[in-house]
Amino acid sequence: MSKKLLYACLTGILATSVLAACGDVEEEPGMDDGGGIEEEPIE
Repeated sequence: MSKKLLYACLTGILATSVLAACGDVEEEPGMDDGGGIEEEPIE
């Protein structure tokens, strides 16, 4: 009986984490600027 309860709890936790991962993601400002090192063009 305790294994069934353990499996039920783990299943609930897994389902909750999967549903939470599918939520809206708010992008942080400044992440779309390309980042990295700015290189000067070679002449």
